[in-house]
Amino acid sequence: MDTTSRRGWALRATTAASLAGGLVLAGALPAAADDPAADTTKPVITSIGLTDGQAVRAVPLFRVTATDDVQVTRVALAVDTPGEPAAYGTCQTSPTAGLWACKAITTFRLGNEFDSTFTVQAFDAAGNGSEPVAVRVHVDNVQPVVTTSPANRSSMRSGPVTMEFTEVPADTTTVRVLDGPNGSALATLTAAPWSFVWNATVEGNPPCVQVTDRAGNVTVTCTEYIVDDTAPVIQQVEAASMWTTSRVDTGTGVVGGSTGLTPVIDDESPITRFEWRVNGELLSSDPTFSWAAGEFPAPTATVELSVWDAAGHTSSKSFAVTIDKTAPVMVVYPAERALIRGTSFLTTVRASDANGVAYTGIEYQYTSSQWVRAGADGIKTVTWWAVDKLGNRGTVSRTVIVDNTAPALSVTKRPKNNARVTKKTTLAAAASDRNGVAKVQLLVNGKVVATDYTAGYRFTLNPKKYGKKFTVQLRAYDKAGNVKYSTKRTYRR
Repeated sequence: MDTTSRRGWALRATTAASLAGGLVLAGALPAAADDPAADTTKPVITSIGLTDGQAVRAVPLFRVTATDDVQVTRVALAVDTPGEPAAYGTCQTSPTAGLWACKAITTFRLGNEFDSTFTVQAFDAAGNGSEPVAVRVHVDNVQPVVTTSPANRSSMRSGPVTMEFTEVPADTTTVRVLDGPNGSALATLTAAPWSFVWNATVEGNPPCVQVTDRAGNVTVTCTEYIVDDTAPVIQQVEAASMWTTSRVDTGTGVVGGSTGLTPVIDDESPITRFEWRVNGELLSSDPTFSWAAGEFPAPTATVELSVWDAAGHTSSKSFAVTIDKTAPVMVVYPAERALIRGTSFLTTVRASDANGVAYTGIEYQYTSSQWVRAGADGIKTVTWWAVDKLGNRGTVSRTVIVDNTAPALSVTKRPKNNARVTKKTTLAAAASDRNGVAKVQLLVNGKVVATDYTAGYRFTLNPKKYGKKFTVQLRAYDKAGNVKYSTKRTYRR
């Protein structure tokens, strides 16, 4: 370090020491007579806006009045609700001097009543705290509810309607009848009799009911009354079966089988009563008339529907219907008593109906296949069924004969095997089958050269048409198509 640097460092150190000594000396001087005294005065709470036992809501708002010789800077609120460790409160300054707006969160549950203790304490800037002020209040967390008559969503005609309120809670202070959810008060009731005569009009607002209890809980329920001065209009009647829906109240409607009749009705009010009559006889009081029309004896009928709405209006409609009790017409293949050969056979149906065919199927066969197992030789019955779109069902049975047995065949006349045949020779055969023989054929060298369809089967063999050596065989077909061959013989010319 050079001489100049050492001198600069020494000067700075001396200056710092002098400043430090000055601070020590200054701190040791006595206080001047005009220095302000420390603030030791506690704030005072003059009111908390609540009284012991007062009924309040679950989240009450109240005002605390506190004073201080300087200024209250903070108000603390503690909320003690048994079983609610998270209960708390807050206070904020108010535009009015000395007032603090406080809010207590007493519970996080619904529909309960209990006592809660609020403790309030005010503080100033110096940290002085007032004496805590506690008040025990009764928290009413149950919404006031009344029963209104007529009941909500009731229908009524225009004119005076007496509204009565029952089951009014004992702590109710007011029941107000409002002109709609945002309307003015039509009436304010504070004691029994809890009733009001409302002038119902079609254009007016259904009234709402506002109930307030002593704690300040408020419940608003709108009646949604229906003011109805118009009779219901039966626009149409629809008939529905399992497979189709159609309108039937035009005078040309058709029903059949099992039909459900359902009306389409235009009305402000709910329909409360139905009466279905057929040819004047009451058959149903249900909204949908389930009618076994296929069992009705006549081919036509007159249906009358009468309805009543909740406002007491009535309306009716009468219409004629045609009753279709005829099942679809079916044509089944194969023909009756057809001969069937093989392990299975194909059967088909062609169904037609004036009102449309809904479905066809083979009885006791639960697949869509039209192939049926033939089974053993003998009689086999197949039953087809068909349903039209109105629910009429019919069946057609077809009996077939299963024949998988070849006919019996014997050659009664022919040359011996390996015989020399030089001129025309007669061959004869006998064939039989329980379902009939269709034909017997002569085969030379495996090719058909003659066919005989009549019993006593005979053939003429001309050896000149064939080579020096050839084979001869007979075969018989029954009417089902089964075939039987004779033994094959070889001849020389």
